[in-house]
Amino acid sequence: MERSLKQSKRSKLLFYLSIIIFPVVQFVIFWVIVNFNSLLLSFKEYSLNENKVMVETFVGFKNLVQVYKDLFTLELFINCIKNSLLFYGVSIAGGTICSLGFSYYIYKKGFLANFFKVMLYMPHILSTLVIVMLYKYFFEDGLPVFLNEKFGIEFVKFSDNPLGFIIFFNFLMSFGGNMLIYTSTMAGISDSIIEAAEIDGANAMQEFFHVVMPSIFTTFALFIVTGMITIFNGQANLFNFYGVAGIDKAPDQLTLGYWIYVKVRDAKTDYIKYPYLAAFGLALTSFAIPLIFSCRALLKKYGPKET
Repeated sequence: MERSLKQSKRSKLLFYLSIIIFPVVQFVIFWVIVNFNSLLLSFKEYSLNENKVMVETFVGFKNLVQVYKDLFTLELFINCIKNSLLFYGVSIAGGTICSLGFSYYIYKKGFLANFFKVMLYMPHILSTLVIVMLYKYFFEDGLPVFLNEKFGIEFVKFSDNPLGFIIFFNFLMSFGGNMLIYTSTMAGISDSIIEAAEIDGANAMQEFFHVVMPSIFTTFALFIVTGMITIFNGQANLFNFYGVAGIDKAPDQLTLGYWIYVKVRDAKTDYIKYPYLAAFGLALTSFAIPLIFSCRALLKKYGPKET
């Protein structure tokens, strides 16, 4: 009997290890190993001595202290933080809230539901760069010119309000991305639960909030929590709109992710800049980890639960 219990425990342990070994290996390779040198760079400094030779110096937390100071004092980074939060809010509004509502419409097989399911996801099949080019042309030389020549209507061009048009673009692009997953999750809800709610007299709104939402809340919370990382590394498609020139052309539209991407790209031949940029990434990580875990804990505690 005792031997049988030991074999059972050993089998459970082996099964558990077989399940977690892949994500653990993935984490070690793609985070620990990949970022190990960056972590070390955060505490170093490069400089040229009198012989023009690169010298490496350990400076402790000097780079991190400078990054924290810059993040909350320099107008550039204050605007980056504001824009990053703004675009995250746009992604939540489009990719989570609006997608959730329209997914429910498709789940209930509303008028042209299958048509919308295909058409709303269609832009994600094409290259984002192609979509951006068409979008800019449509709102710069297409629609405004057409309305002005045909109807004498002065319509705002992309160049007149680029930030507004980029916000609208990100809203549209985020709208259909999560829709298929929401719809698939809703399809897994037992028909008997929906029928019971209808028998009890629940209308569509009550059914959504009291039956559907608790059943798919885990998926909803997953998108909210994982999407928070875009506050720190999201480019909001700015690279597709501006390339690397956005740093100079649109300094008021930058996000944290776009700024650090362009700066790292430009620093590939200038090692002196790497330690500050590595410390910048580490500083953002120090903000992201507690924020994400706090949000997860709040959603888990106060979110709706299946009964």
